Amino acid sequence: MITSIKNQSPFIIGIAMLSVIALIMLIPTEAMFAKVFNDDFVLEYVALTFKMGLLFLIAYSFIRKLKIQPLAGLSKQFPWKFKYLNLIPVYLFIIGVLSIFPINFSQIAPTNLMLLLIACLMVGFAEEYLFRGLLQSLFLKKYGSGKNGIFKSILLASLFFGVFHLLNLAKNDNTGQVMVQVVYAIFIGFFFGALLLKTNKLIPIAITHGLINFFFSLAFLPGLKTEEVETVETVSIAPIILFLPLFIIGLLIYKKLDKTEVIKKLGIENKET
Repeated sequence: MITSIKNQSPFIIGIAMLSVIALIMLIPTEAMFAKVFNDDFVLEYVALTFKMGLLFLIAYSFIRKLKIQPLAGLSKQFPWKFKYLNLIPVYLFIIGVLSIFPINFSQIAPTNLMLLLIACLMVGFAEEYLFRGLLQSLFLKKYGSGKNGIFKSILLASLFFGVFHLLNLAKNDNTGQVMVQVVYAIFIGFFFGALLLKTNKLIPIAITHGLINFFFSLAFLPGLKTEEVETVETVSIAPIILFLPLFIIGLLIYKKLDKTEVIKKLGIENKET
């Protein structure tokens, strides 16, 4: 089975992956957990944590079975380099916090804050292991040694990551908002893809991804969620503007990549247990 996956087109694997994600997201976990939790916020984020945890385990399992840890940024063979680059998205953390000022902390339950953090981190790990760790590595295996193959692999994985956000149409009737999500997901996906190959480590990227989600989800905490947040149906391109610098920086990181090191990783099957 593993040999067959290795020989399969990464496009087919990507489509299959999106299908599996959609099926898992459709699991009626809310109904299952409703017997334990009667708070809507807790129920939503416990269910999200469960589903994303399942996707994370699937992605991690395939990365190990396919022995692509070096490309996926999960191998001790390649040290964490250029660590300061992982700090670039910090400006998004600040913007996320500023968006909910003034904050009345007395209205926030610590347990809800912790649950939101755990759920967002799990989303970060699931999505990064799926799209950067697994899918981007498979594209690199297929195209990485060819002309512009590394660029193509990063871009294709980020495009799949953008398309993945179309699943939000299942719970959001505002098509314009979802399309904006698709665009800025492609931007941040490209940045993370280039960053992974530059720094050699996936876990810091997964944490950063989760924290971005967390800081931009603070407004949905009970006690902070306003009527305006719940009812506004307009489409704003502000997120595209916010994430565009990451795409530009991702292009600059790509230009500075040590292509020979990436090519070296293509010929390595992970030997760690």
